Amino acid sequence: MDYFLGLFILPDVQPSSLVDSRSPRALDGISAVIACHNESKHISRKVYEIIAQFQDAEISKYEIIVVSDGSDDGSNKILQDLADKSLIIYNLITDRQGKPNALNHAISLTKYPLLLCSDVRQTFSKNAVSFLLSHLSDPNVGAVTSQLELEGDASPTRRLMNGLKHRESRKGSTTGMCGALYVIRKSLTSVLPTDLILDDLVRALDVMKAGKRVLLEPRAIVNDVNWDLFYSGRRQGRITAGLVQLLREHKSLIISIGLKQFIFLYGQKYMKYVMPVLFLVASFVAMFEDNVRVWHFGTSAALLFVLLLWRPKFVGETLRLVLSYLAQLLKLDQYRKIKWER
Repeated sequence: MDYFLGLFILPDVQPSSLVDSRSPRALDGISAVIACHNESKHISRKVYEIIAQFQDAEISKYEIIVVSDGSDDGSNKILQDLADKSLIIYNLITDRQGKPNALNHAISLTKYPLLLCSDVRQTFSKNAVSFLLSHLSDPNVGAVTSQLELEGDASPTRRLMNGLKHRESRKGSTTGMCGALYVIRKSLTSVLPTDLILDDLVRALDVMKAGKRVLLEPRAIVNDVNWDLFYSGRRQGRITAGLVQLLREHKSLIISIGLKQFIFLYGQKYMKYVMPVLFLVASFVAMFEDNVRVWHFGTSAALLFVLLLWRPKFVGETLRLVLSYLAQLLKLDQYRKIKWER
């Protein structure tokens, strides 16, 4: 319960008394970086969307750097045309090497102190970039992430996750960023390992390690595919493998973020794997303990019944997600040598 109690009991972090008057308006410039692989259907729209966002924010000093990572679907011709019009800086990696490598390469080409990182497929709400940048008036804020919304009927589980992330950022930092759109101070970035799976999560942890905050801006909305497509088994397998990779290879980074943020990291990322297992163990033990058997199973059944009456869709989505994530744990061996594209 530490996670949930902390989100309600801990006081909100107060902004710094110092004010950064230049970053919210990107007066020193901002570089948009995009890693692209076979995005011929979307890449042109994305470039013009980012330009429109910068214009709406009245930003005049900017650059858009797109690195094509081994694209072979016509994306490179589109990117070359955009570069010929001086709309982007285009760089080609002929042999596909992965998103982390492409991002490293793109950032190495940037010249401004603020970075806007974006994926290609998703669309943004109006003035999303302006809303993100507004938080950088606090010099203690190192990165600001957008809020993810899914296509179709409102998802209660997605709404809960967004609400938890917003509370995390008010109490300190949210433990992850929406890779489709976030801004970050360039000085807080590091070279990503080329085999890294969850690049946006590691970026957020790097910011926390430096003693800066990661905030979520709910007015900056990223629109993505529907619930079923977004939470596909392939994506859940990638997340599961990435979280295991984080534990195996980045322990020092996890330790460096402090106890509060460690609890937030557990609650946001790992609790969905641990709690069902602990519940099954507790249920097995309760079967042989007369003094707790009725209490354990009775309370569990009553809680499930109330939730089914109150939020049946939430219960259905939650059970599907939990069972799917646990299934990915059972199949984790096939992800042992997982590559970034999985």
